[in-house]
Amino acid sequence: MASVKKNFLLSSAYQIFSVLTPIITTPYLSRVIGAGGNGVFSFTQSIVNYFVLFAVLGMSSYGVRAIAECGADRPKRSDVFWNALSLICTTGFLVVVAYIVYVFVWGRGYFLLYSIWSLWVVGSVLDVSWLFFGMQTFSIPTTINFITKVLSVAVILCFVKTPHDVWAYVLAIAGSNFLNSVVPWFFVRRHVDFVRPRWSHMRTHLKPLLVLFVPVIAISIYSMLDKIMLGILTTVKQVGFFDYAQKISQLPLSIITALGSAVLPRMSQIMGQGHRKQGERMVSITMWFMLACASALCFGIIGIAPVFCPAFFGQGYDAVVPLMSVLAFVIPAICVTNVIGNQYMLPCHKDYQYTISVCVGAAVNIVANLISIPFLGAMGAAIGSVASELSVMVVQGWYVRHELNLRSYAREAMPFFITGAFMAVILRILNTTVFSSLGLFVAVVVEFLTGVILYLVPTTVWVLWRDKDKLIYLFPRAKRFL
Repeated sequence: MASVKKNFLLSSAYQIFSVLTPIITTPYLSRVIGAGGNGVFSFTQSIVNYFVLFAVLGMSSYGVRAIAECGADRPKRSDVFWNALSLICTTGFLVVVAYIVYVFVWGRGYFLLYSIWSLWVVGSVLDVSWLFFGMQTFSIPTTINFITKVLSVAVILCFVKTPHDVWAYVLAIAGSNFLNSVVPWFFVRRHVDFVRPRWSHMRTHLKPLLVLFVPVIAISIYSMLDKIMLGILTTVKQVGFFDYAQKISQLPLSIITALGSAVLPRMSQIMGQGHRKQGERMVSITMWFMLACASALCFGIIGIAPVFCPAFFGQGYDAVVPLMSVLAFVIPAICVTNVIGNQYMLPCHKDYQYTISVCVGAAVNIVANLISIPFLGAMGAAIGSVASELSVMVVQGWYVRHELNLRSYAREAMPFFITGAFMAVILRILNTTVFSSLGLFVAVVVEFLTGVILYLVPTTVWVLWRDKDKLIYLFPRAKRFL
């Protein structure tokens, strides 16, 4: 568990910085390029992302698992790395060609933006972060991502000055993704030796890559297709409102889901060695921890949204408040599916069941969007997102109901949900009474601190009374103080 905790801390440190970055850039961009400019950015990014997904297939999950299962066997690891990478480069080349055709035939309306986004497409083919994550060596990609994130913020603040500078915003994001893929190559030889790829070895990776590619596409449908559908069925301004609400509602989520990235390679090793009881214990603890955090984030966002939006985005973004409140319910659902799907089903090679669950989510999302978006616009997309995530959670729970104690997880999470709901109600009441007389920025700070106190005090008492063992499991050094 030491390596998991270290990797979780590294991932969390980066994710915290990733959360702070939009806190700096989003208020600036919302005032400079507006909802329309952000809608154009988000619409083109969503389309380009599908080319990226087809370029890398299911490597983000399969690569980590395949490398982790090699353990300390360097020759085996080298063979897996070079043959899997060669296969991705082959498919990636075809995708890059298809992308060029798309830009010249259908993308002329945003030709400059799509040309800059090509950095992301090409970089995705060269990405080898799965090697480092599979080896549980998080320091290299995390450090590189941190540096490129700083550079992207600098580009945004220095070059995005008017609504016509969306190209600079795209360059900041696409360029940082390209560097994140290229720079780690300088460290590859530390961990693998060159092995000449052979088709007989390459094709062994093709089937599992394609199997895991199906859920990747399905997930993309209910996480990105809604923006494309909004852009087609409504306006880019509606896309901008939805994108801002989604970003803010899910920003804190990246911190707790960092645990999933740290646990996946460790769980792959544990399950590969046949230590099922140890794996189930790890699932139980991470589920408890993530739902405790998710309750605070979900209801905290609902509570502060009316005061936060005008202070953060400026005038003209009232539509974001109800969108944030609805999308907040995605957080606990994603936490549950992260634990069951990413941390249990994939390490246990339940790829088929995992694929079915996310395909159901994609189908629910498409149907919900087609019905609700024409009438409700961005709110329809928000409802579709929540419905799809809940459907994935239900299907995954059905598949593992005989293996994991789901009722126990729900019982243990209930005090956190009740406390979170109480916090949200109190904050909403204070919004219209005490906080309404304060300035916007002062109100946000006071409301945030009030929410922290309302949630942390009762949950801390509860944890120390009933769940002290789980806290010690996660943080052994805390034992001396408890």
